[in-house]
Amino acid sequence: MIQFKKLWRCHVCLDIHFGLRPPEVCPTCLAQNAFVLIDNKEALAIIDGFGGVLASPGSVIASWKQFSDSSDEFRLVDDEEMVQGLAEGVCENSRNHGLKYCPCRMTTGDSDADCRLICPCNFKIQQRYKNDGECWCGLYVKRVKP
Repeated sequence: MIQFKKLWRCHVCLDIHFGLRPPEVCPTCLAQNAFVLIDNKEALAIIDGFGGVLASPGSVIASWKQFSDSSDEFRLVDDEEMVQGLAEGVCENSRNHGLKYCPCRMTTGDSDADCRLICPCNFKIQQRYKNDGECWCGLYVKRVKP
């Protein structure tokens, strides 16, 4: 069976990886299991610093599920209606601003600062995640250990 390489983005530092699978540890920021599958347009937008990224809510949710399935620490929240609404907001930001910014946070116009708002953001360093066990918007929650 022929396998094709894919594009992956580190959700912490935006490092782009092209390969059959993402690295377990980001070579740029050393975050573990931090890569999400992206499309060509998103990779080019990050590389070139401008947008044009089109996505569907279904593809965004699939990317979020893949990201959370790779973690033993967190999972996607169970509220499907909320997840759908967030995915639609991310797609709206993709159409309006060129990148999949979190719909719960305001962009500033500073591309370096705003890159930290690409969903999923670096939620594991946020105080809310550390204290309450969920990310900024509640999309990801800590897994309950048996």
